This record gives sequence, C-alpha cells and structure tokens, in this order.
Amino acid sequence: MASKPLIAVVGADGFVGSGLAAALGAERVVYGPCRSDRDVHISQAEPLLRQADVVVNASGFRVRRGLTLDDYRRCHQGSTSAFVPWVRKGALFIHMSSAHVLGKSRTEKLGNDATPRPESYPSAIYSIAKYECDQYLKKEADERGFKVVYLRPTILWERLGDTSMIDNLCKLARRGTMLRLYPRKARHHLCNLNILMEVACRLVEYNSEVPHGTALVVADPYTVTSEELEAMMLRYAQKKPTVVPIPSQLCHALVRLLPHSSTPALDFKTWGDIFGVFCLDTVYDPSQTFRMLRIDPSRYAMEKTLEPFVRQALAAPAPAADPVAVSVQNSAR
Repeated sequence: MASKPLIAVVGADGFVGSGLAAALGAERVVYGPCRSDRDVHISQAEPLLRQADVVVNASGFRVRRGLTLDDYRRCHQGSTSAFVPWVRKGALFIHMSSAHVLGKSRTEKLGNDATPRPESYPSAIYSIAKYECDQYLKKEADERGFKVVYLRPTILWERLGDTSMIDNLCKLARRGTMLRLYPRKARHHLCNLNILMEVACRLVEYNSEVPHGTALVVADPYTVTSEELEAMMLRYAQKKPTVVPIPSQLCHALVRLLPHSSTPALDFKTWGDIFGVFCLDTVYDPSQTFRMLRIDPSRYAMEKTLEPFVRQALAAPAPAADPVAVSVQNSAR
C-alpha cells in the first residue's frame, strides 16, 4: 500500500472502535445512530467495505451479565459473517480478538505463539465465542484471499469514564470505598488503549512484513498486583476510604456455581466469572509484538500511564452515586 490506504473501522461507535478510527483516520462504520458525516451505518456499508484496503473489526459485546454462549456467538461471529463477504481480495482485515482466548496460564507468560485455551478463562463462554470467530475468519480469509491479523489485547483502560476495571475501582474509591482484592499478590496485566491504537497504526504501516494469520498479544509492558494498585490509590485518595475485603478466589469458586439467568440482575454465574478475573494472575508477553512493529515499550511505563491516570481519577470530583453492582459488573473487560 504505497499510497494512503482506505481504512474502515466496523464498530466505530464503541469504546475501542472509536479510538481506533481516530488513530487511523478511518471511515467509521457504526451499528447505532450516525452522529457525524463520517459515520456509515452497517446496513449501508457494503460499497465502502468492498473498496477498503484495510478493514478493522471492533464489533461485538464484551463480558456482560445476562448473556449466553449463543448471545456471544451472534454478536461476534454472527455480526462479523454479515459483512465478511464484502471484504475484497488482497485487503488487510484487522480483527479485534482478545488475550482471553489464550485462557489462564499455568506458569509461562502467554505470547503471540501461545496455544489458545479459551475454556480455561473464567468467563469461558465469552472467550470460546471469541475464539470461534477467530477460527471462522481464518477459514474465510483463506478462501476469499484477504489477509487477517488478530489483535489480542488484555483488559483495556485509558480514560476517565471508560468503565474499565481501573476506572471502576477509582470511582468506588472517590465515593469512599476501597476494594481490597485477595489474593494480594495476584497480578493484573492491563492494556492502555493508546498501545492498541499504536499497534494498529504500525500494523497498517508494516503490513507487508506481518504474515497472514499472525496473532499479536497487546498489553502494558508491566503488571501490577492488587496490593500495588491499592497502595497507589491510597497514595492519591483525597480522603481515607473504607476498606472492603473481597476474597476473589472464594467468591469465584462459590458464586459461579449459582444459576445463570438472562436477567442481568439475577445472573450470579457471570458475577462468579468476574471475581475469577480479579484473581486470574495471568501474565502475557507483548515483547514480540513490540519488536515486530518497532514500538518502544518504555513510552508506556507505569509512571507514564497508570500512575497519572489514578492520580487524575482520584483528584476528580466524585460522580453521582451508582449501585456498586453496576460499577463492579463492568470490571471484567
């Protein structure tokens, strides 16, 4: 692609898609109402996608209470299969997969070449549906002659109000409640959205050097334990919060045995999965992704990203009180 490629982001009205569309200067394909002249509704997107040199697929729900395996299959592979026939031969298809398809690590760090074990992730129905979509796209790409590359980010975060795990913990702290997550030494491997946006931009730039079918793990160049995260939040809290202990492993083991319900408020099984994410303690290895795409990981060190975010979040005025359940529910991102 010697000249400037035509790029389209499908799902550009979502948190991830909107960031990718802005970073790539892409045409925006949306599922909701069109809010600008650059928005194209998915029902009208066929002419655009047939011409696009690069299609970025950022559609599909994250973990949500009340959803079943069939629901996740419909919103991931189902929605993707509706527009894949429009992708032209020779195009680059960048698919937003998830590091969650790699499952829980035993001892090793999970990198680009790790074997997917989606059934071992706490929210297995979500990760299984995501991996099935990955496999579907590989088959379609091989048959139709386009190139697919998978981006596998960990738990995404970036700005105030993004409803990420970090954002929700900070919201609770500003209201005076600090969740003390156990085990204290469990590591959280997050992903700043800015890293994902740079990976996408570099992937377009170095497209010819990245083989068809490549899966790129995308994560912060550091991990943070529950203990370290709490200490950081206490350092910047405006007033001393009330500490509420959360025994994540016990909650995961017990609550996930309760029944699943299509009514979100009664879907206790997904609550159990969310507690499992709190104690996952799985570490990823994004170093091969950084090297392949010539990204300097030092630009995303903790003191340049996570610490300023926490400081700003806890300095902000406390938001209107919401039910704690709503805040914590979104944390399994």
